[in-house]
Amino acid sequence: MEKYIAFDTIKSLALKIGFQDCGAIEIRKLDISFFNKWINAGYNADMQYLERYIDIRENHSLLLENSKSIISFIVSYNIEFPDNKDDNKLKFASYSLFNDYHKAIKQALYKLIHCIQDIYPNFNAIPFVDSAPIFEKVIAKKAGLGWIGKNSLLINKTFGSKILIGEIITDFSTDYINEIEKDLCKDCNNCINSCPNKSIQNDCIINSNLCNSYQTIENKNNIAENINLNNHIFGCDICLNSCPWNLKTMIKSSKFLEINPKTIELLESINNNHFDKTLFNQAKKNSPIERIKFDKLLSNIEKAKTNISNSN
Repeated sequence: MEKYIAFDTIKSLALKIGFQDCGAIEIRKLDISFFNKWINAGYNADMQYLERYIDIRENHSLLLENSKSIISFIVSYNIEFPDNKDDNKLKFASYSLFNDYHKAIKQALYKLIHCIQDIYPNFNAIPFVDSAPIFEKVIAKKAGLGWIGKNSLLINKTFGSKILIGEIITDFSTDYINEIEKDLCKDCNNCINSCPNKSIQNDCIINSNLCNSYQTIENKNNIAENINLNNHIFGCDICLNSCPWNLKTMIKSSKFLEINPKTIELLESINNNHFDKTLFNQAKKNSPIERIKFDKLLSNIEKAKTNISNSN
């Protein structure tokens, strides 16, 4: 007998837990020619780990025996941070001002799985949040949760593109979304024009070598002279803030994303030229900024200040 769960059951539980929306797709082999083209162009920069697990990237069923479905969930973090839009201040990407979304969303996914197992004890599933070689945005698009914008990010008509994505893969079948949201970017090129380093190429492709998010987080070497961080010292919000879909989709709060007060304190201290490693170590606990070391942050700050000096 086929294992089946009604999608309405999944969505009802997910919304109660705090997810903004979700969708499901049947697991099938993916055409990853777009990814191979991106890799071959060298747009992954020094992120060589992206060249691994090609078999799983193409066939997600390898992640779970007898898997049938992937359910994609989105979480909005589009909450107003007035100080983080001040062009006279150094900035962190706004998602990093919250507690670590990897942990928060995965905990919520485990909670959802347990709620489903109360109804279907044999429901077998594994949660992922940036923790598996899968195409999260492609899955979310196929699940009807939005379209891929010109800056390669998922855009949801209701919640914009300041959204985080998580998934569960399961051996249950469900009701699948057949209608893919049409591309509503049309002739808008705000994101392309806003990028200070012109990292956004044609066909929704990002050249990581020119992207401030890559430069301030992933790049372990010195940042090239031609890169303008535009005040960003961890991640980047420039193309997101230029997107009109993010101007009308603010949320008041999130059920499981909480502002990290130590990260806010760290950023304020940096802008007051008075911070130390102790504060950094306190701030990076349960925070996305734990991905970089203190010396990398210092290097980013120095580079951003050099950019500012050169522009004056």
